[in-house]
Amino acid sequence: MLSIVAALTAHATRQVTELGALCGLFGGVALVVASVQRYRRWSLIVAGVLFVVGFALVIYGLHFGLNPYAMKP
Repeated sequence: MLSIVAALTAHATRQVTELGALCGLFGGVALVVASVQRYRRWSLIVAGVLFVVGFALVIYGLHFGLNPYAMKP
């Protein structure tokens, strides 16, 4: 029942996965900003939240969605 409610189309899966990857990219940028001493605490918090959200979106998209990279017949 839950998998039917959470099922995604191939297009939606690709969008969710791309959004998760984008969150991961911004998390990496926040880690680079954390090298500046003045912004260290908030940058690490933001980077951690972005990494968690990004990986959760990627896992959600790949688990409940269709393969967006499969060759169409």
